[in-house]
Amino acid sequence: RAVVLHRSKAWTDSASRGYELLIENGRLQWSLVRFWPGDAASIRSKTELTPGKWTHVAITSDGSGKASGLELFIDGQKTVVETIKDNLSRDINPSKENITLGARMRDRGFKNGLVEDIRVFQRRLSTYEISATFDARRAESVWTKGPEQLSPSEKTELLAAYLSANPSKEHSEALTALKTARDAVLQFLEKQREITVMQELPKPKKAFVLFRGQYDQRREEVEADTPAALPKFPTDAPHNRLGLARWLTDPNHPLLARVTVNRFWQSLFGRGLVRTSDDFGSQGTQPEYQEVLDALASEFIKSGWNIKTLLKEIVMSQTYRQDSLGAAELVADDPENTTLSRGPRFRLPAEAVRDTFLSASGLLSTKVGGPPVNPYETSEAFRPAAADKGEGSLRRSLYTRWRRTSPPPAMMAFDSARRAVCSAKRERTNTPLQALVLLNGPQYVEAARVLGESLHKTFGNNLEGMIEEAFLSCLSRFPDSREREIVSALYREQLAHFNTHKDEALKLLKVGQTPADNTLPAPAVAAATILAQTLLNHDGSIVKQ
Repeated sequence: RAVVLHRSKAWTDSASRGYELLIENGRLQWSLVRFWPGDAASIRSKTELTPGKWTHVAITSDGSGKASGLELFIDGQKTVVETIKDNLSRDINPSKENITLGARMRDRGFKNGLVEDIRVFQRRLSTYEISATFDARRAESVWTKGPEQLSPSEKTELLAAYLSANPSKEHSEALTALKTARDAVLQFLEKQREITVMQELPKPKKAFVLFRGQYDQRREEVEADTPAALPKFPTDAPHNRLGLARWLTDPNHPLLARVTVNRFWQSLFGRGLVRTSDDFGSQGTQPEYQEVLDALASEFIKSGWNIKTLLKEIVMSQTYRQDSLGAAELVADDPENTTLSRGPRFRLPAEAVRDTFLSASGLLSTKVGGPPVNPYETSEAFRPAAADKGEGSLRRSLYTRWRRTSPPPAMMAFDSARRAVCSAKRERTNTPLQALVLLNGPQYVEAARVLGESLHKTFGNNLEGMIEEAFLSCLSRFPDSREREIVSALYREQLAHFNTHKDEALKLLKVGQTPADNTLPAPAVAAATILAQTLLNHDGSIVKQ
């Protein structure tokens, strides 16, 4: 009638982290759980409990975190168990010092069950000590035997019981050394970053055709297989994700290479050879240039799926290197450039827009790899996070921390995918909000400010040189005569304004974390900032053409 627990650390009522003892289908299950349900060490008794009868249960753990270190005792006797899980990767490290009985997170608990007595020990009990908690006379029958009457197993268990209660110096030192070694391993593992991965079940779950979609109306059993319209599944490949990958990358497979080539073509031209890049089926559009798609797919496979070779082939083609602007009659007849009579022209994706601003100003960090970072815009998300200081806010957009339910607002303004679902193709919109972000977003204003400061440092009062360098940095070309007149007038107008309103110039130069050079005249730097901001917001800066 007692539940005896060995308590080596802490206990928690959360099923996501801690120790857990439960009854499942009449059998006891004893688990160390770090992240429910996968990261755990679990064992289950092979014998079922008798309903309506009091049962004495004891559980122990040797502290190793392995399923082999867990033990279950029923009515004072060690029971035969089976291992359910044995992939506990780190210490469970429960966060609460408590024990909860008859309850489990988001569960009905120990329904219609009773617990009469519970005892918790600070050390692991031996087999005979656990036996004594259930039936003292049974344990005493062993303890009262003479040494010559004891079997080898009884001698081992009695020695373990004695050392557990009265450890010798050597035994204590060995236990201390073991604990130190385990602690070192745990500290090492806790410092390692981890990601969630998928793993095949040892025995796949059965699947059935459901009559009219009703989960309780099963019909014939089905197995994992591929569509009959496509090549047959390799006979030597396992029916899992690895086998699926081999089937997809088979040189004779007609789909994967073409889909991949179409995606890269879409990234370079703004639209794929098959416009419905997310649907190559009967409901999708037909390829506009079937021969081109087939040839590129064939070369892609022959190159060993070499992406760099594929991209080089496309960007060096005459089709890609055409001028983006065509004759008015041609644009009127073919506004979507279906005939590929001119080069690509489309707004850059969200990540490239931000990186373009930072690159033009010289702020962009080219560091490769590392953990995700929080730029300025994450502080304005639905679930805000403080912006990183220094280099963290200047990393490429590839490294921006992303939450499915709280994406960076500036990214979403430029049609970035939400990532809650798979997206094969992004929509492209033009909204006033995009201009608002580019003109007022702290990251974008800071980039313009730093570029303006650099222009003033380099050219000083040489406005012609400043304008040429600004055009090269932002638009990768020199200005024409009309553009020189417009931006020259803009600079002089802004310089006059900031000379009159110096407080506005100082306020502008404080935007962002990059410190301003206080030795430079604030009105001149502010006017150069407006010049840089104007060119960065020009469509030639954020539109691929």
